[in-house]
Amino acid sequence: MAIIDVNNTRIAKLGEYLETILEELNDKYRKINADFLGIEVNNYSLDKIPTASIVEPYITGGGLYRDVYSFRSRNAYSSDRLSNLKNIGFFEEFQKIINSNNEEGILPDIENIESIECLNPGTFNYADKSMKTAVFDIQLQITYEEE
Repeated sequence: MAIIDVNNTRIAKLGEYLETILEELNDKYRKINADFLGIEVNNYSLDKIPTASIVEPYITGGGLYRDVYSFRSRNAYSSDRLSNLKNIGFFEEFQKIINSNNEEGILPDIENIESIECLNPGTFNYADKSMKTAVFDIQLQITYEEE
């Protein structure tokens, strides 16, 4: 059985890329987890969503593939309108940066990556009023070629 270099996986490389964006948007963020969202504020998780991965098979073999991820965050939450607008504003800025980077060719360090895009503008999922936090998420898609 081959030993997998987890630091060289697409999800790890995507996480590194997203951390550079988080440094710009939120200096209080903690490292991005994989398939785990902590209970503290400013926690983030990158979770792979099961989808059909082939976008376009090539006659010569290989093809264009995709991975879809849910990028989730836990943020402070209350009945304060400004606080909640700030949460949604974070995802608006996040999406703008992803779109701008994609147009400029600033992509995650993933072999043969073609693009990264946000599939939605970021949404409120649920609130845990006892902890005064809420979970938000945005779906991301990367497309890449494989031989």
